[in-house]
Amino acid sequence: MTRRKLAVMLVHGVESAGDQYAARAMRLLGEEFTRIAGVPASEALVMEPAFWAPVFEPGQEQLSERLGGSSSRFLLGVLDTLASRASQGSTLALLAAASTAGLRWLPGLGDAHFPTLRWLIVHYLGDAVAYHSGTDDGTGHYEQVQATLARSLHTLAEKAGGDAPLAVLGHSLGSVVSSDFLYDLRSAGEGTPLAPQARAELGDTPIERGETFGWYYTLGSPLALWAQRHPGFGVPLTVPHPGFGEKHPRQRGEWINVYDPDDVISSPLRPLSDAWAAAVTEDRRVTVGPWPLGLTPLAHPYYWNERRVIVPIASALAQAWHRL
Repeated sequence: MTRRKLAVMLVHGVESAGDQYAARAMRLLGEEFTRIAGVPASEALVMEPAFWAPVFEPGQEQLSERLGGSSSRFLLGVLDTLASRASQGSTLALLAAASTAGLRWLPGLGDAHFPTLRWLIVHYLGDAVAYHSGTDDGTGHYEQVQATLARSLHTLAEKAGGDAPLAVLGHSLGSVVSSDFLYDLRSAGEGTPLAPQARAELGDTPIERGETFGWYYTLGSPLALWAQRHPGFGVPLTVPHPGFGEKHPRQRGEWINVYDPDDVISSPLRPLSDAWAAAVTEDRRVTVGPWPLGLTPLAHPYYWNERRVIVPIASALAQAWHRL
């Protein structure tokens, strides 16, 4: 049994509704890594999800009930269940949820017309708004989310080792969340204090200082939308971490941005500016989702449930493990 480990963090987006959101993705990544590397993934990879959705769930439930009344609880529960299954790649669940989108009114919901679309707005747009505004609105949302990622990183340090190379997969808003966290982690090493809740979750090891961060995979990412808040589209994350080469001189890190042109949430990142072109190794164009859903914006939930997305990632990690 090998003692060499790679650490992998998976960060979900707004579509998640359940702590098993990454179960299928981790299984697929493990299967493909084992096939390509010739080593059981259980011996070489330590995979850890960062489940930040609970930070926003109380507010979402309160808002939904105040808009639709207490009688909306049953419908919201059904939609949450379908979203959970869809985030794990269930086409039937996605179709079932989508089939209710045209319902204008249901008994007991008062003036909350188009309840499914309202639920979608509360969960998808609501998470993004609450996260973005949580840095200065007194809610502490931003700090709580960062603490969730810090907790997962600390778990990886304990299981994989404090010097283990780190790969991060961020889907949808999870790419924004993880980019912010890794950016803040690097800034902390340069003297800018990390959010106190996040700092409290971390030990003092190279991986927990971000120094072993080498591979970044953004899937269906809206980072371009976030970048437009800054002049010249801002300064992107540096991948790998500047200290990565010193810790793991035989490794070659990369930032691969995976996007489907039919997914209106995602986009290429390299065209944003020279800085983004230098930071992002590749904008990888893919087609995700079963036909005909893969030809529509409903492709968005499928990225890390698709072998065509996971296989190249597994291959890169297999090569990295053999260079350890």
